[in-house]
Amino acid sequence: MAGFAVVDCETTGLRATQERIIEVGVVLLDSSGAFQDEWSTLVNPLRPVTSQFIHGIYDDDVASAPTFTQILPGLTSLLETRAVVAHNVVFDVAFLNAEFERSSYPMTIPAQATVCTMELSKIYLPEGRHSLVSATERAGISLGGHHRALVDAWGAADLLRHYMLAESRGIRYAQQAKSRQGSVTKPAAWLPALQQAGALDWPVSLF
Repeated sequence: MAGFAVVDCETTGLRATQERIIEVGVVLLDSSGAFQDEWSTLVNPLRPVTSQFIHGIYDDDVASAPTFTQILPGLTSLLETRAVVAHNVVFDVAFLNAEFERSSYPMTIPAQATVCTMELSKIYLPEGRHSLVSATERAGISLGGHHRALVDAWGAADLLRHYMLAESRGIRYAQQAKSRQGSVTKPAAWLPALQQAGALDWPVSLF
């Protein structure tokens, strides 16, 4: 098993079909949770940047950054055969898949190959809020900042490793988690995600 690609995307807004990615951070872990590599880049959305009050990224910051199409070869080489992990993974994967479609790139990250550290916080952390800041605080993890892609990817990566250790010690606060959309997350959800990701036939690059 190749392991995990823990991702975070900073965006111009909340709707993947209308807004764009302006920064991507990726932390690579092997299947046991050990660190392998990290990567991040700003992305030129080819439109004005908004939501600066959240991420602190401005038009001038991305003016000379590569477009999403230009980062595709490097990004997809990091994602291939790996389970994609994020805090609120539905959000990040929706943006990535929307950008793949805009770039006419034949890749879709399926939900079965993803891991959500936000949903897993309901199983492996004491009761409380489930934001990245709150979850890392309850796990005893120092986030070192917030709402920049690589920092948040590291927060999710450290949470995943915390959950893996808790599972190995038999520590659970619930036997499953249910999202607002009704989907159910079970303990050790990273294991089936790893298996699914390994079976995918993703192209590394079309360029």
